[in-house]
Amino acid sequence: MSLQPLSAPKSFYRNPWSLLGAWVRKWWWRAINLGARPGLTVWQLKRIHLLNGICWITVGIYAGYVLAYINSPDWLTLRICLAGLVLHLPPLLLNYYHRYDASAYYNILSVTLICGLTAIVRRYNGVEFFLITNSIVGMLFFRALWKVAFLFVVNVVAYFAVRYAMTVVTFSLYVPGSVYFYNVNVALCFLTLFLVVFYFRSENLQQEALLTRQNASLTDSLQHLRTTQAQLVQQEKLASLGALTAGIAHEIQNPLNFVNNFSEVGLEMVQELREALATEKLSAEAQQNVALLLDDLAQSQQKVHQHAERAGSIVRAMLLHSRASTGQRQATNLNALCNEYLRLAYHGLRAKDPTFNATLTTDFALHLEPVAVVAEDLGRVLLNLFTNALYALQQKARLATPGTYRPTITVSTRWLKNSNEVLIQVRDNGTGIPAAVLGQIFHPFFTTKPPGEGTGLGLSLSYDIITKGHGGTLSVRSEEGEYSEFTIRLPAPRI
Repeated sequence: MSLQPLSAPKSFYRNPWSLLGAWVRKWWWRAINLGARPGLTVWQLKRIHLLNGICWITVGIYAGYVLAYINSPDWLTLRICLAGLVLHLPPLLLNYYHRYDASAYYNILSVTLICGLTAIVRRYNGVEFFLITNSIVGMLFFRALWKVAFLFVVNVVAYFAVRYAMTVVTFSLYVPGSVYFYNVNVALCFLTLFLVVFYFRSENLQQEALLTRQNASLTDSLQHLRTTQAQLVQQEKLASLGALTAGIAHEIQNPLNFVNNFSEVGLEMVQELREALATEKLSAEAQQNVALLLDDLAQSQQKVHQHAERAGSIVRAMLLHSRASTGQRQATNLNALCNEYLRLAYHGLRAKDPTFNATLTTDFALHLEPVAVVAEDLGRVLLNLFTNALYALQQKARLATPGTYRPTITVSTRWLKNSNEVLIQVRDNGTGIPAAVLGQIFHPFFTTKPPGEGTGLGLSLSYDIITKGHGGTLSVRSEEGEYSEFTIRLPAPRI
């Protein structure tokens, strides 16, 4: 059995540079995170990244110089590079043991020492100018003003001391042709100074952008909290109103029961009176007059009974709406439920505005079988849709020229055999919904009504009841100024 040579994965041949870049990023990230531990602030982590990054880059540069000068007769440069390489290893060790301040101090002061001594012994090679740059590097590593000021003063004093020492110290390791090094070092000094200032500028711009975003976010959050507080107060008022409505409905229920019962008793008494008068001997004219009176009385009792039943159904709907939902599904006649809440919403609006009139049109599916729904919850949804539709009709009627507009609300039900669903549609020819906000109307606390007239929760709760509570869908179509149409789709398995 012969061994097959190993081959690189196909992805390497397709894009080797991306793999190399990923490998370099991975190890660079590990390198600059040397000594980083959990719990550090963003600024502390940035300081560690900067310290490690400077040290690793400096070590790499000095290592390159050592390799370049290892066979060179310029033994002094080789030893200076070796010293720089060795002196930049302790900060990495200090970071590894979480001595971050000591590492920062060492990093700055070691540069001060190396640059100062090198400038003195090499004489006018421009290294002393790095002390000026090094004087502001402390701002990158420390926040305390006294630490930054201390390091600044040390480096400024070192700069002037080095410049003075150059004129006094006679020992010199001057290398002919060092003018080139002088120009290079001065250029590197300015480049380093530029990079430091650019870093500060970038940090300031990032902090400014971050603060701007945070301020905008806080402003939005504050506005949202204020809106939420106002809506919660409104909801508390509505809850209190619901409890009051329930109490009033309970109180009305008893008198209505008496009216209904006595109207039935009155009809029975009229019938008994007919039977009793039939045995009496009365003239034809008297019998005719009595019969007419009894007919009028019976008709009056029937009207009383009819309207008492109507008032009773309204009270029952009010009680049903104010009652907490049980969450249990029951077989419900959707046609009757829609009709009941349509009348309730209409008469509720008429009680506030007796001048308002609208045409209520129903197009219910014949022989629609009962559907298992939570009647209280679905009733809330229907009442909310009817109330919104009537509100739109009312607003448009106020703006229209008298006699030119006929407010109409149409409620229809359909049985969809193919999908085994029930369709409920509520359409009005009111003000419609602007296209710009059509996608937001089911969001919590969003309302198109003026402040105080809408909570922004009705359609959001309705959407949740239909979609989450019943597994259906609630959609809307509208054209501003023309119509709005809400469509409810409910799964309707056979009961």
